[in-house]
Amino acid sequence: MSNQIKAYKACWKQAVDAAEKELEEIYNQFVSNDGELLKENSHNLNDEEIKSQLNQTENDHYFQDNSDDQEDQQDQNDHQINILTQKTKEDFIVNQEIKRELLREVPYKEEKLQIYKIIYSNGDVYEGELSKDLKDGSGTYYYANGEKYDGLFSEDVIHGYGKYFFMGGHKYEGDWYQGEKSGMGILDFKTGDRYIGGFYKDVFDGDGIYLQKLIGTFQYRNGDVFKGKWKKGKKNGHGEMRYKDKRIVVGEWIDDKLQPF
Repeated sequence: MSNQIKAYKACWKQAVDAAEKELEEIYNQFVSNDGELLKENSHNLNDEEIKSQLNQTENDHYFQDNSDDQEDQQDQNDHQINILTQKTKEDFIVNQEIKRELLREVPYKEEKLQIYKIIYSNGDVYEGELSKDLKDGSGTYYYANGEKYDGLFSEDVIHGYGKYFFMGGHKYEGDWYQGEKSGMGILDFKTGDRYIGGFYKDVFDGDGIYLQKLIGTFQYRNGDVFKGKWKKGKKNGHGEMRYKDKRIVVGEWIDDKLQPF
């Protein structure tokens, strides 16, 4: 089983690396465009004028109409609600098993993995490995409401690496701890928004146990990108907001609110 888990982790690392590379390319494009604009505008300005211009741009942004910020914030808040999961051990226990069958035996290195199919009274279906009559190892859980989880289980609970497909079109790929999104993850929303970074207790958070202050990046569907620190599902700490119109704000956030310069 250890070899199988290593194989899952290797695939997961490739997915994370690819997603981070994609976001890095987006940021490099922002920086390149900003650099060219600054170079073009600086021909007839001295250093003090350039510095004054940059400071004025930042302050103007803070006090200007914040309709873009409100739109981004509403998207972010809606997403936090849409991706909450309650797939704990207690949730599985209440589903009474009504049928079980051995589907196949799969050779895996020096092991033979037994793949079972279990049908529950509420319409849920599980296909995967068992240990001591508990879901343990690799498996796929099909929920009666149309959602699906594909990944690792431990003692009857979603735990380890896995992919979760939400009702409505959202998809999470990453680490799980005792039925909750905890660790490093990639969350793609049906709307086109995307978050890459730390999770803790099912929400965006880079300060959770073992996360070592992970940075989280949220790419909004309108082209805005925020990269910084998150805690309890909100922007908290140092961050950088790059708007689709090339405006850049670097500062400190508390509970999703940018603090005055």
